[in-house]
Amino acid sequence: MKLIDKYQATGIIKAGELLLSPADALEFIKEIAEREILILGVNLWCYVDNQIAEDPGSLDLSEIDDYQESVSIAKKFISQSLPEGTAFVSFVLDE
Repeated sequence: MKLIDKYQATGIIKAGELLLSPADALEFIKEIAEREILILGVNLWCYVDNQIAEDPGSLDLSEIDDYQESVSIAKKFISQSLPEGTAFVSFVLDE
């Protein structure tokens, strides 16, 4: 089973991406680490006028080639540095 399929019930599909709450995103990251998947980016989503919109403050990890480092940076970003108003997080993965 793909991770996306497993987490789809807890998230929202928007623009072809799986949007997860920050708490669910941190659980998702644990499984990404176990599977040694490289995170290329973290996209942020917020509500604007009661609609979900992508926040331009996304995290670009495309220059990192060590999955452990990408997981560590993404986890720290989500747990400590999310901009106020961030409702959802999505990932760009190297699968």
